[in-house]
Amino acid sequence: MVLVGNVVIRAATEADLAEAAAVYLAGNADEAVFNWVIPDESARARFVESGGEHATQWLAGILATGALLVAEVDGALAGVAQWEFIDGPGQLDAQELAAALEQAYGEYTSRMMTLLELVERRHPRDTPHWYLQQICVLPAYRGTGLGGALLRHQLAEVDAAGHPAYLEASSPRNQALYARHGFQALGAPVELPGGLGLQPMWRPAALNLSSQT
Repeated sequence: MVLVGNVVIRAATEADLAEAAAVYLAGNADEAVFNWVIPDESARARFVESGGEHATQWLAGILATGALLVAEVDGALAGVAQWEFIDGPGQLDAQELAAALEQAYGEYTSRMMTLLELVERRHPRDTPHWYLQQICVLPAYRGTGLGGALLRHQLAEVDAAGHPAYLEASSPRNQALYARHGFQALGAPVELPGGLGLQPMWRPAALNLSSQT
């Protein structure tokens, strides 16, 4: 792992939202789950190019209710992580969710709804925990340690509060990263139609980060 440039991991502010949204979209452009939701390459490109408003609104919600972290390299954002604290059943109205997704995803709304429904079925709700929704890193900075740095920053806060953590890994590479930071596979993968599997992973509370790299 080689961290590039002058790297700062910090909590995002409202002033970061537009730039963070651009990183979020660019980091998702070739991500496995996003490719499953929008399988058409040209449609994905249009979404990345025109989805700034929706992405900004989404990240603003995370900033207001969860933990939104950014990785800053030489003064510019290169990564973003979205965390949500879960302490019971989901509260979002299904009709409101469908309407919001329709605005953002159009003809691909049903695929996004399928993804959310399948993931939700496996999401543990009986223990309060922090849920890592996603870490997005600009393609040019992948493999430099930014993802791990974003992960460790929030896990330090999670450990200090004595909470466990949960996520779904979308690739073997991501699963290996999370395993190095104390996450363990939780049951079988969530299978999306067409073959993509998302591996649920659970991290018990208060693991010692001192030996992790």
